[in-house]
Amino acid sequence: MNEEHDKSKLATESKQRQDKSVSNTTRFMRKKERSAESNKILDDTWAELTQDWQAQPTAKTDIAALVKRTRRRTYGAKLCFILNILATLSILIAFVYGIYQGEWGEPVNIYLGFGGLFSIAFIYFEMKVRVAAWSKLSDSPEKAIDNAISGCESSMKYMRITQISLLPFLPLVNWFVYSLAQTSTKAALPAYLFANGFMLVVLIVVDYLYRKRKKERQQLLKIKSA
Repeated sequence: MNEEHDKSKLATESKQRQDKSVSNTTRFMRKKERSAESNKILDDTWAELTQDWQAQPTAKTDIAALVKRTRRRTYGAKLCFILNILATLSILIAFVYGIYQGEWGEPVNIYLGFGGLFSIAFIYFEMKVRVAAWSKLSDSPEKAIDNAISGCESSMKYMRITQISLLPFLPLVNWFVYSLAQTSTKAALPAYLFANGFMLVVLIVVDYLYRKRKKERQQLLKIKSA
């Protein structure tokens, strides 16, 4: 009887030890799984933070560079506008002086008179384009792309005005060279080549800048719509 009791007791203790071992193993595996899952969450979170940290300075740098470029071009456009006004005033002053003082001669005075009128028309249209673009400018970084697009459109319009303004100047310049050649003993061909070559170079440069600004505008529109 005692022997059977001892065997039963031993069997019960053995089973309890096995259950305890299984329980400990289960808890260890669960703990390990929770640790692995926690580490995975931490790794994913860190990777996301790292990606944001790496991307953020680049975006800031791009926006800062865009704002700086737009501001620099705006200053350049204002300087160009002022110089065009000064050039127009100089032409008009020279024309008035030549008329009232009888200086320069008829071809020069006619050239200055028509040149002054063309310059006034050019300044008028340039002012409309520039003022319309400058009134839209904002110092907010959120408006950086819109400001850059507006600047590109303003430059494109200015280039077109410049190209159109060459049309009346072309016959005027050639007439001026022809008139001077009538009273000069020098050959007129070099003067013709220089005058027309200069206007051709201006036309090529203006067309290049127009295409460049147009390409920039298209790229900015894609960035804005993205």
